Amino acid sequence: MLDPSTIDIAEPAPEAGAIHYIPLDQLMLSGLNVRKTERDADIASLAESIFTHGLKQNLVVVPAHFATGDPGAAQLAGEPLASGGKAVWQGRYEVIAGGRRFQALQLLAAADRLPAGHPVPCRIEDRDQAAETSLIENIERVTMNPADEFDAYRTIIERHKAAGLGEPEAIELCARRFGATVRHVEGRLRLATLAPEILQALRENRLTLDSAKAYARVADHKLQLKVFKDHAKSPYKKHNPEYIRSDLAGQTCPFDDRRMVYVGLQAYRDAGGRTDVEMFMGTENGERALDVPLLDRLAREKADTAIPALAKADGYKEGLFDPGGNSPKAPKGFERAWDHYYGSKPPSKTQLRKSIAVYDIEGDGSGLRRIGRYKPEEKRKDTGYISPTPEELAAAQRAREIDRLAAQLAVGPFAGSPFEGRAYWPKPHYLQPIAYQDDGQVFVAVLVKVSTADIEAQREAAEQKYDAEQATAAEAKRAEEVARQSDCAGADQAADLDEDDADQDEGAE
Repeated sequence: MLDPSTIDIAEPAPEAGAIHYIPLDQLMLSGLNVRKTERDADIASLAESIFTHGLKQNLVVVPAHFATGDPGAAQLAGEPLASGGKAVWQGRYEVIAGGRRFQALQLLAAADRLPAGHPVPCRIEDRDQAAETSLIENIERVTMNPADEFDAYRTIIERHKAAGLGEPEAIELCARRFGATVRHVEGRLRLATLAPEILQALRENRLTLDSAKAYARVADHKLQLKVFKDHAKSPYKKHNPEYIRSDLAGQTCPFDDRRMVYVGLQAYRDAGGRTDVEMFMGTENGERALDVPLLDRLAREKADTAIPALAKADGYKEGLFDPGGNSPKAPKGFERAWDHYYGSKPPSKTQLRKSIAVYDIEGDGSGLRRIGRYKPEEKRKDTGYISPTPEELAAAQRAREIDRLAAQLAVGPFAGSPFEGRAYWPKPHYLQPIAYQDDGQVFVAVLVKVSTADIEAQREAAEQKYDAEQATAAEAKRAEEVARQSDCAGADQAADLDEDDADQDEGAE
């Protein structure tokens, strides 16, 4: 709480409605300001802007009254006087509109960049009007359209460049004068150079700032517009930032892509390949290749040149390039050899010399790797199988459906039974609806709905039943073992008797 004993002024408050230059140290932040959230947002950058350009808009203040009966209690935020004494103005003012500007000025004074008594233009309001004035300032404020902000940054940068500064220096100066980072200004410039159709859509609120940033991931207007037009036709989540970034990424590639490493950045640029600095993806220092079809062509040309010698060294008849391992159509007279299957017998040297090797680019782009082969097509015996006609397939499908429905009708209706409202017929695609048995019986599948609560209610009984079943099974197993042992003992006894009889017969002889 402010200590009024430090205040020397004690005179009638100035008349409301006038603009006065009031020393900064005679101002105090008021609780009468209706903005309660985000008061401290970006104060540092606002302070830099005020220090560079000056305060462009006055503050709105009301006289701060203090109670004579309690000198330590100021009447802040419209609170009643704690002592009930008479309110007296003592030369201080509460800021009811422009609180962020006031805090920025205080920050500059605390850093000794402004004197404590720096004169601040203020319009004085009646205290009874304070809340209404603050509400009007915050509600009726119209936020600048982002597209206008981008244009403003570009205009300022162009003005600095016209004065003789290079673009990096102009961006740095602009960032310093507006209390922003260099990266922030560079991002605004990238957004300012979006394709005109996309900027217009932003002005007309047909897409969000996040969507605009997604389109500005690359600077190439052709790529931007290609993805923009596709998304404008989408019936679902038009201009979704995540989808935009994904689509743009699919039509460009980073410099560490294996194709770029294999071809070489300089070779790509020498062939007319374009590159672009990436923005708004957390990888702003990275660059991407824009002409992916050109990169693919260069990779194929380089691979086609290297593959003949490589295939010969590997012992193959010839080789071909399969970028991405997409299994291109086999050359005439050849078929894919599935040597990679577990248990496959490795091909002999003779088989390799008759085969065509398939190569792709190594994962790190360091060279080519063999990913498979095509072998000479084998002649297969005619099995005599004749594919069914569409009419025959339709007739078979009809017969299956009639069987299913007949089986369900044989089960009977669920209405009037304990299954009413709980049982239903399964869809044939995930459960076999009927299964025929050798004895002429048929199992018909029925699904029954049971609530989790009902299952939990039966859990104790289920445990008892399970334990009883296990005990019965164990008892049956023990009985079976006893019977087996008894049979074995009987067999042994019979064998002993047979031996005794044999001994007796031998003695008689």
